[in-house]
Amino acid sequence: MSANRPEPETYTIDDTIRVLLRLRDEDGVAHVRAIFRRMRQPGNLGPRGLDPDDTLELRGNGNGQQQATVEATLKVRDEHEPGDYLCVAIQAYDSQGNMVMIENPKPTKVFRIVDLRNKNDHKVEFLGWGD
Repeated sequence: MSANRPEPETYTIDDTIRVLLRLRDEDGVAHVRAIFRRMRQPGNLGPRGLDPDDTLELRGNGNGQQQATVEATLKVRDEHEPGDYLCVAIQAYDSQGNMVMIENPKPTKVFRIVDLRNKNDHKVEFLGWGD
């Protein structure tokens, strides 16, 4: 990433990733998916820089508004790999059921998932029930 680009927003387990999308459609904006792929190396935006097997979908709904700011969300779970995720497409449906795919939206959007779990070997030990 270039020095003048801000650091991506960072999320960890149980956080909810929130991305706002401003969209317009004459028939009204309905269901929206923001599709993100994990980058193999931060800052590498080339085709080989993205992991094709690690895709996250954030979902939201424009509720039929012609001009809508849609909040697309996803809760971070254990199975989500830590790393930087780049938006590779926005899939939007209008209220008539027509779908539009916006590939590689500009400006780009990146967020980061970090694993803050303690990796030490000190396991919690059950000592019994309290009185």
